[in-house]
Amino acid sequence: MRQLFLTVLVMLVLGSPVMADEAFVNWRAGYYVTHPDDWYHVPYRTVDIFLESQEVSMSEFDFDAVLAKRLDKKPFFEGPYIFLTHIQMDKLNQAQIDSVLNLIEKVNDRKAVESSLGTNRNFNLNQPIYDRSLELIAVKSRVTSEIVDKVLLEFTKFYDGGIVYFLCYAPKEMYNDAQPVFISIVNSFETKDLDKVSTKDSVKVVDLSERKLDGYNESDFPGPKDKESGGSWQRYVFILLLLVIVFGLIKIFVFKKKKQG
Repeated sequence: MRQLFLTVLVMLVLGSPVMADEAFVNWRAGYYVTHPDDWYHVPYRTVDIFLESQEVSMSEFDFDAVLAKRLDKKPFFEGPYIFLTHIQMDKLNQAQIDSVLNLIEKVNDRKAVESSLGTNRNFNLNQPIYDRSLELIAVKSRVTSEIVDKVLLEFTKFYDGGIVYFLCYAPKEMYNDAQPVFISIVNSFETKDLDKVSTKDSVKVVDLSERKLDGYNESDFPGPKDKESGGSWQRYVFILLLLVIVFGLIKIFVFKKKKQG
């Protein structure tokens, strides 16, 4: 009888459905991340309309993708979601990484703390955390307006192809459940074997021609008066533009030195 029970138990375990992670593959930037199967890649046109409602243009903020938790008959921005964007450049050395860290410290008006970001942890508001081994910086902040109260956990990831930003948003009441997922997705970042994880269902390119509205009407989106925070978007647009300028100047300087040498 005991043997029969164990056999049935093993069959149940082996036959149980497995919650497999899915991959977002960005061939242009040379990386991929995996996410739980109850998350999805939000259609580009849907995100475009959301950004337009926030008065943010594509010329200001060109994103790679938005990953979001599936919600029942609700737009993606009412739950946890992640904006992914990148700056493509040569791999940064430690002095350059320190310069970026210094910029983030100035924006948040707090010195960074070196600590592990490999697992779930507590974050203090506006306190930059730097994980040297993962080449990763994280900062938690609040995004508020008259009708919005969200938490933003932003990650700056350095890799051979440049810098990838993860802007992880969640309504305040959903944040504690979302944070471990945010960290898991960020730590799934990989640059090898992209072809092995990509499938016919995975996103292989960031294709602007595929930006079609899917499943939403424009009336579903908040108007300019309901913006999450103009300062929030302006802050990250400012950081992105400043980094492009700074590292553009570095490239020009290096090129001139090589030419003179």
